[in-house]
Amino acid sequence: MGLLKLVKNRISSEWKEIFNHNVDYLNGLETKVDSQNEATNSRIDNLVLNAGGDSPNEVVDARVNSKGEKFATLQSRLVASENKHDEDVYDLSTKQTNTAEQVDQLNKSVAMVIGGSDTVLDLYVSASRGNDKTGDGTEEKPFKTIQTAINQIPLISVQVVTVWIDDGVYLEDVVLRSINANQIFIKAQNNFDNIDLAKSDLPVKVRSVAFYYCSGYFQIAGLQAVDVANAPQFEGIKYSFLVEQGGYLAINKCKCAENSKNLSFTAIYIGGNSKCNIYGGVTFINQNIVTYARLLSEVNIGSIQGLGNNLGIRCATATVRGTVPSGFATNASTVEGNGLIISKGTVLS
Repeated sequence: MGLLKLVKNRISSEWKEIFNHNVDYLNGLETKVDSQNEATNSRIDNLVLNAGGDSPNEVVDARVNSKGEKFATLQSRLVASENKHDEDVYDLSTKQTNTAEQVDQLNKSVAMVIGGSDTVLDLYVSASRGNDKTGDGTEEKPFKTIQTAINQIPLISVQVVTVWIDDGVYLEDVVLRSINANQIFIKAQNNFDNIDLAKSDLPVKVRSVAFYYCSGYFQIAGLQAVDVANAPQFEGIKYSFLVEQGGYLAINKCKCAENSKNLSFTAIYIGGNSKCNIYGGVTFINQNIVTYARLLSEVNIGSIQGLGNNLGIRCATATVRGTVPSGFATNASTVEGNGLIISKGTVLS
């Protein structure tokens, strides 16, 4: 080493020089050692990162993860940990995105089940201008089919819903099922008040409209039934307009004039816990059965007209109020089971 010994007892300048020499030497040595330590530590870090089981630089704990899994090197453990972290972050981000999508879908589902707070919902349909894919039901962008518009109605609706139908032919079997609503109107968009149904057809034509297991007030207005040969069937009989097991259906100024006399067919079917009011000069021509009331349903025959029909009223264990006009049908009515037809009002005492 470069340190000098003090061999004399006397304190002199020589002693001071030796002491200072030793201090300078030690300071220089410390600086050198610090520099070497820094370089050595840097080298060791690199060696340890790449050290495996056969390396003299092995640090076993450093390459074992929290699950006790051993890796070939510390670096491989760190890389695996980082990759796992990245995967976890990606999975979490994906789950978060999926959750947001599910919440959005849930909100849409809730909106489908329960209508909004708006008091009025107007939906527009046009056979000529509409599009079921790009339309939104507004007057500017109507749907093409009536059923697509009906599908926008929430299952529980506090709104007054009106489906406005543009002039055209709609060979559809429109179905409303299990809807709890205040009021739903399905009507012609253009004014039909001044059309004489005995002489002219209505400009909006549809094959059939049916209400199954619904509640509320429903009105069909200004529609003419067509394509009876391909009409749907319920309980063995074809129909144009139907209400089954619930709801109050008003049929206002509609027309059924396509010959169905040789078919198992009724223009209007009212079944189960349902009510129907037929009024506004509804016209029936050459129908097999005009009105079929069945199983505890109730029907009011208001203002109707027509001719050439086989049977005006078929009342099967139901209640019908009113009668058909003279000359309206070959047989005005039939009663089955405990059916009841009330031809005029009376006071029971």
